Amino acid sequence: MGVSEKRKLIIRDTIKNCGTVIVSELASKLEVSEMTVRRDLSELEQEGFLKRTHGGAVREVSRSYEPPFTVRTMVNLNAKAAIGAKAASYVEEGDTIAVDSGTTALEFAKHLQSFRHLTIVTPSIHIASLFLFNPGVETILAGGVVRKTEGSLVGEICRRTFENLYFDKFFMSTAAMSPDAGFSEYIIDDAVIKKLIISHSKKTIALIDSGKFNRTAFSQVCGLADVDILITEKDPDSKIKKSLLESNVYIEIATEKVQMPAIGAALQPMQENFIGE
Repeated sequence: MGVSEKRKLIIRDTIKNCGTVIVSELASKLEVSEMTVRRDLSELEQEGFLKRTHGGAVREVSRSYEPPFTVRTMVNLNAKAAIGAKAASYVEEGDTIAVDSGTTALEFAKHLQSFRHLTIVTPSIHIASLFLFNPGVETILAGGVVRKTEGSLVGEICRRTFENLYFDKFFMSTAAMSPDAGFSEYIIDDAVIKKLIISHSKKTIALIDSGKFNRTAFSQVCGLADVDILITEKDPDSKIKKSLLESNVYIEIATEKVQMPAIGAALQPMQENFIGE
């Protein structure tokens, strides 16, 4: 990650927590010029993270604005990795699972390399590619229209794929979660597919980092009661916890201290064995 991206991550975290930022204060905190901060704020405004004001910026984004996939992969990465590792403990050999196309779901999928008898169905090109040379994981990539900036598939063909399949578990990440709106997504197409998969799964496990708590995106995926387990990295506040418990959702807290799997090293012997067969 470059220096400018690190600065922008700090700015995003600051404005998420405080709701507003001031150029002079950011310049002092980041030890850069005010001109550099203004440039960063302008770029973040173009990406939809904030709205520039005189002398600073405020948090103001559309409910339907979806930050680029490459940007989202860098946000709360340690939390997502921890959530992914904990979620992997809910997978058993022989399972048939659905994994959605979110960035937290991608972190979860990285922890499935050691399985030898597993079927994964996903609309994510990123996730499907992880198992290209893994003979122990049967991977089904849903068809559909490619969302080029996301590396995922949506639309009628994708819906038909999931309409004819049923799962032991669905591992789902969404853009937002709140007691009133439940789980929600930036775009309707994603929400429709996730809602369908939930109805075809014995158990739905939501992978949600704490940065998505008490937020509502454009399109509802499901209510809290439609999820069986919530895995997150921090204990939710009292209002969210009360709503989850009343909805019979089991809350699992993952530690952020987790060692990332060495994907390249794991794939190499698998690839050699696969080619030798």
